[in-house]
Amino acid sequence: MGVRKGIAVALAALVPAAASGGFLAIEEGARATGMGGAFTAVADDATAVFWNPAGLAFMEGFSLTGMGTRLFAVDGLSESVVSLTYSRWAGSGVGAGWARTAVEGVYGEDTFVVSAGRRLFAEGLALGGAFRVYRLSAPGYEYYNDPNFSDGAQDYALDVGLLYRARTWSAGLTFRNIGRPEMSLIGTTEEVDRISPEVRVGGGYTFREVMLISGEVRFPDRVPGYYTRNVRYALGTEIWFVGVFALRAGINDGRATAGLGLKISWLTLDASLLSVRRPGTKYRLSLSLDF
Repeated sequence: MGVRKGIAVALAALVPAAASGGFLAIEEGARATGMGGAFTAVADDATAVFWNPAGLAFMEGFSLTGMGTRLFAVDGLSESVVSLTYSRWAGSGVGAGWARTAVEGVYGEDTFVVSAGRRLFAEGLALGGAFRVYRLSAPGYEYYNDPNFSDGAQDYALDVGLLYRARTWSAGLTFRNIGRPEMSLIGTTEEVDRISPEVRVGGGYTFREVMLISGEVRFPDRVPGYYTRNVRYALGTEIWFVGVFALRAGINDGRATAGLGLKISWLTLDASLLSVRRPGTKYRLSLSLDF
């Protein structure tokens, strides 16, 4: 194998042992990333299908977001996200999304999600649900012709979300990965990687319609070994200038984030970075269309 292929295989060899961590690590959307991932109580763009499906109840029209990521300057290692939402009915909306983390030609993690949200008896309160399909694939292991490796793995989970919005503040609650999906690429072992259920509680406040401050606390049922605490937190802010240009900053479990946004009519371009001390920095770019 060439050098690039060797690096990819080495990375992929580490991933299956922490597959559950891989699915949990991706945070969809450059805007949310720039705000430190504190998005449970915001969830007002197409990435709401991943963050809090209750947010779909407050959206109008059609929205589409695509995201690409440069991960730690490693060739062939990437994250991709596509999500879309549609609402034609007052107080309700639907959406779908796809997220992928992959080492090109070697290993891939795919998440497919279908979501819906609807406002409840209180005008500002909404309930949402999402059905997730998790899928693992490892075409790179065909190189070794090892019969112990399966062709792939697939399992399912549910999300339930609540979101309350007032004029200047919001509060959100999500129950993620209900059902404890289990993944394994090794067909001859009883040990599997479980994608942990998680509860997220967040709040947001808008100051003078230009500055948004949001925060959330996450309570996973089980965390990968490389996390030092069971409870995780996120805090972020977004400031808009004349409704066209945005600056963002945040803290994601001790890691610094920053981002920019540019909105021109129905087109929005967002960029962000997430500083990770050991492997390096994630750079994300999102393009959104709203009609």
